[in-house]
Amino acid sequence: MTLSDDLIKQIYFYTDSLNPKGPVGEVDILDFARKIEAVCKIEHAKEEHARCVEIVSHMNKEVAKALANQRP
Repeated sequence: MTLSDDLIKQIYFYTDSLNPKGPVGEVDILDFARKIEAVCKIEHAKEEHARCVEIVSHMNKEVAKALANQRP
């Protein structure tokens, strides 16, 4: 899984600033890392769900359709 540059920038701008009156770009690196981790977990769950749907579709098309309609 790779995160696009635009997604990383979006995460960065939602990260809390260490000093709101300080220079732009000074953020809490741990908060930034936690937010990247949260996004990665969501993206990984989506990929895992898609793979499960693919595997199930080889066994039962109807069950795969129902599974595809479920949220990961």
